[in-house]
Amino acid sequence: MPSVMSDHFAVRCRGCQFTWNTPAMAEGLKVLGACPKCRGDLEFGALAAAAPVAEAPGATTAPPHLVLGIPRI
Repeated sequence: MPSVMSDHFAVRCRGCQFTWNTPAMAEGLKVLGACPKCRGDLEFGALAAAAPVAEAPGATTAPPHLVLGIPRI
């Protein structure tokens, strides 16, 4: 099992030291630009660059609320 400070991570927060380990999470966190837990700076590791998420042909880059519509309660 890798240690907490291992180099095997996709993204690590410099503030709270939380790590994410998938390239998909790295892509989402690049959009956010900050840690969703503490708003700290993010450090992108080797796993983030290893396997970028492929975009489907003809995919839009519109925000989710514009693609999915108004949320229903």
